[in-house]
Amino acid sequence: MILNSKKLRKLKTNPKLFFKDAIEKKVFWLSGTYNKYLPKKYKGFAQYTIVSAVYNVEKYLDDYFNSIINQRLDFKKNIFIILVDDGSTDDSANIIKKYQKKYPKNIVYLYKENGGQASARNLGLKYMQENNYKTSWVSFTDPDDFLDRNYFYEVDKFLSTHQDDDICMIGCNVIFYYEKQRIYKNNHSLNFKFKKGVQIKENYNLDNFIQLSAASCFMNITFLNNLIFDEKLKSNFEDAKFINEYLLDNINLKSAFLPKAKYFYRKREEGNSALNLKLRSKEFFLIVPKYGYLKMLHKNFFYNFIRKLILYDLYWHVIDLINSPEKIYILNENEKQRYLELLDQNFSYIDNDTILEFSLAGCWFFHKVGILNCFKNEKPPFQIAYIEDYDPYKEQILITYYTGDDKDIESIIVDGEEIYADYEKIVKYDFLDRVFCYQKRLWIHISKNAKDKLEMFINDEQSMIGKYGEYFLNIKNIRQEFQKRLPKSNIWLLMDRDYKADDNAEHLYRYIMQNHPEQKIVFALRKESSDWKRLEKERFNLIEFGSFEFERIIKKASKVISSSADEYLTKYITPRQQFIFLQHGVTLNDLSRWLNSKKINLFITSTKAEYDSIVNDYNRYKFGKKEAILTDFARHDTLLKNNNKSNIKQILIMPTWRVNIVGVTINSGIRELKENFKQSEYFQKWNSLLNSVSLKKLCELYSYTIVFNPHPNIMPYLKEFNIPPYIKIANQDESLQMLFCNSSLMITDYSSVAFEMAYLNKPVIYYQFDHEEFFSSHTLQKGYFDYKKDGFGSVVENEENLLKELEILLQNNCKPFGVYKDNIDSTFVFKDGKCCERIYKILEI
Repeated sequence: MILNSKKLRKLKTNPKLFFKDAIEKKVFWLSGTYNKYLPKKYKGFAQYTIVSAVYNVEKYLDDYFNSIINQRLDFKKNIFIILVDDGSTDDSANIIKKYQKKYPKNIVYLYKENGGQASARNLGLKYMQENNYKTSWVSFTDPDDFLDRNYFYEVDKFLSTHQDDDICMIGCNVIFYYEKQRIYKNNHSLNFKFKKGVQIKENYNLDNFIQLSAASCFMNITFLNNLIFDEKLKSNFEDAKFINEYLLDNINLKSAFLPKAKYFYRKREEGNSALNLKLRSKEFFLIVPKYGYLKMLHKNFFYNFIRKLILYDLYWHVIDLINSPEKIYILNENEKQRYLELLDQNFSYIDNDTILEFSLAGCWFFHKVGILNCFKNEKPPFQIAYIEDYDPYKEQILITYYTGDDKDIESIIVDGEEIYADYEKIVKYDFLDRVFCYQKRLWIHISKNAKDKLEMFINDEQSMIGKYGEYFLNIKNIRQEFQKRLPKSNIWLLMDRDYKADDNAEHLYRYIMQNHPEQKIVFALRKESSDWKRLEKERFNLIEFGSFEFERIIKKASKVISSSADEYLTKYITPRQQFIFLQHGVTLNDLSRWLNSKKINLFITSTKAEYDSIVNDYNRYKFGKKEAILTDFARHDTLLKNNNKSNIKQILIMPTWRVNIVGVTINSGIRELKENFKQSEYFQKWNSLLNSVSLKKLCELYSYTIVFNPHPNIMPYLKEFNIPPYIKIANQDESLQMLFCNSSLMITDYSSVAFEMAYLNKPVIYYQFDHEEFFSSHTLQKGYFDYKKDGFGSVVENEENLLKELEILLQNNCKPFGVYKDNIDSTFVFKDGKCCERIYKILEI
């Protein structure tokens, strides 16, 4: 097997995933190869029609056609296709006509003006009716998907052996095909329907066996009775409404679910399928809940499978929008309120028992408590507390529970005596402008004298503890968990990024090496990093990141200490290691969604406002005063020491990145290149500034040089910029610290590197030409930091104003003044050169 560079990186960084994916690919390849040699079935028990709505899918049509034409059930004799071109502007029509010419009796091409998938499918159904199609069964395969060779064979075989079973619908097994990675995954949230072989269910008793996709099922034409797709539901749910109205019309018949009839659903590389685009559509929020969900519930809520169908779809609304109000930026305030009213109306039809019983797609007690509180103003009739973490050093356990009432009173009893929490934190989960629910987080100490059991009461009612429904915990089991989490040695592993050092971990390592040689430490880095030789000369104890030696040491380390919390590192950390997050920059925006997914034992913060935004109650962070600590950053000791010794007059231009203009992550933080980068507003605005004649004149007038150093995710596109000769590009092998120290002023946009300049009493200009879009589409949300109120310089939205503010600062020798000077002076608690010392003292406790 020849490995390209991408696969080699994957093998080195995540060998388990590499081999798992390789095996899965091989299994599907072997299955496909084997299927090719299975004998064809020429005469089917029934005949079948596919109606496909086509819109700009030219690159997928060959796969679609080949998978149907090469079916094990003979295509020419048994399968017919009606393709409705919904106003495509690409070459879809010509590709279809090419296949139609080859199979004129099997393929029909229809054209219509663009009106959406539902209208296209309806035209196909109308054509069938008007032309007296004699086929018994119809399906609606999407033209960007494809079918297993046995797909129709398995359906036909089942029907031939179940002629007397009153079957009106057949559901097929959806397998995801991830186009980018070229891998198959049998991980659809409803795939449990296919785990126990062929299942036959009575329609009135489908329960959890809900069917949402018309593409992956067959319906008997005899029972359709002129049913059509609802054309108002353009963005979502038109399939589910159509199918389930059909099932309701045939409530006394049956449905079958066939695991061997495999439908390959393509997860597009561009992420631009109709389903992927739903959250950008007002119809998804305002039309679907009204004309889709409500219409079905109003007449049919007494059927359990209908309540669960709607709850399943509503659940995806909930999990998408919890703590993520930016995802609904497309709606104005009145529309948001209307959306909430629609959700309330829908949930009024879904009883509490259905919500509490519901467990599809990962729905658990947290979601159930939140749904009951947020949309029904009710509480569950019982409570469940969870043991979320253990601290073997301080013999503490973390008990958490979810509630709609932050005034709940909990009582923890150990061996018959009440004990009190050492640390408490209340996390608030929002759904738009409502409280979804609260999480209470309680760190309690288990005394060495404790021997029997731990119980918990909430509002004087005993709570279950843990996922097994028990009402007490055995203290002996807790102590066993403490032992399991004790490390195998006291070695500390430090690292910054896998390819780059020169951050908080490097500076802390150097302090420990020089001041506490008794502490065993190692520093992890890739050997190909430009920092390797430099640190090797300093006698750092280096190990190669991702190597077998690295894996051996990290498994027995007591602490993993890093400025990075990315998956490529955190995946190695087990419950035996404490993870100390040194941070890469000051957290000024809300990163709770990302950071809450990490197991962080100690969270280093730099400013009082940052610390408060994390540890205070009623925010979105799970970290409290036990986990977060205010010490300032390790690197700031050296930053302060080296500040502007050379007196260079230098302007540093250092913008951050945008998630929508760079490629997706391949591995270890490396991203694919995007071809349309130069069309982005980001490129055009920054490139214009770099080439500004006025900027050059200002630099010449006041004798300043300029250094351009964009975010690492933008560096691969550097050659696209037309950078004039007088502007230097930062040397990526040199220390960022020296770049800050040698600069007099910074121009950035949203980057937290502005805090580094503020630490050195230097001003900043924030160039924010895309403020609204940045916070609605980037990987973060607005936090406590207001750039205009709390920032270290002016916020400007266009180049003209930027140049005006720049000239004012240059005239003032780049000295901050006014409110910006006050902000700089009040931001940092520590400027004493003892940050590393403070961090070390906490680590050695």
